[in-house]
Amino acid sequence: MAKTMTLDRFLRQYHKQRLLKSAAVRRELRRMKDIFTKEGLIFHCQTPLDYFKMQIMHTSLSNKRRLESGYDSVRNKLIEIWPTIDYQQRNHLMNLELYSLKESLPKFESATGVMIMIPFFNELLNSLYHKEMVVFELPQFYRLYKQFAKECVDPAIYGFHPYESGFISQRFVCQNQHRFVLFDRTVNTFYVCNLSSYTEFVLFENAGLSDDIIAALGNSLLQQDVQEFISICINSALLSARAAKKLNRLKIPPVFTKPWD
Repeated sequence: MAKTMTLDRFLRQYHKQRLLKSAAVRRELRRMKDIFTKEGLIFHCQTPLDYFKMQIMHTSLSNKRRLESGYDSVRNKLIEIWPTIDYQQRNHLMNLELYSLKESLPKFESATGVMIMIPFFNELLNSLYHKEMVVFELPQFYRLYKQFAKECVDPAIYGFHPYESGFISQRFVCQNQHRFVLFDRTVNTFYVCNLSSYTEFVLFENAGLSDDIIAALGNSLLQQDVQEFISICINSALLSARAAKKLNRLKIPPVFTKPWD
């Protein structure tokens, strides 16, 4: 009796590139780990999903640093008038001066309407960074500039938002209520993810994928349409010659590992 092979396993068998084995990604991981260690953050990376989360943390840290640096620059710029104006006036001027910077940063709005620029912080701290940075002149808040590890939360509390809002380098293709699809062009791989697991679908490393093809493949994965996914891959030459030849010989076409939620 012929065995049924899952689509993700079939693709991995004939396409050997892997995201975490990329030299560029390895360099990036070492750099991020060094930065995290200096900040008292411990993070282990064993899967692509770990890597995506590390990118979210790193982009969040970059946002935090840029906001703090911007605040310090504005305060120095206004140092002569700073002692002569009250808290509300300081806050108003600071928000005006930092508006363009805040607009340029990756961010998203939480379910309760709070602008989140640092997903490893809770909504209260994000609200302060967004609307009331002058509060960091107070000792109990100023320490967050350097000692913030104890205040960190899991970015997963914000659901899929960090993934679709520019906090990672992979393309966010599509989503439904339970899962989302990412695409990494450097290894021509799709990742169907939720917040705790993923399944990867590796295409021919040298294949060229247009934006329309990426969108179509992502939707076929999310809708569990194996026939559509395979048809697009064949028609657009997205499989290696060996994979395409083997696929034509299979008596039973590949299937998904299991239905998505």
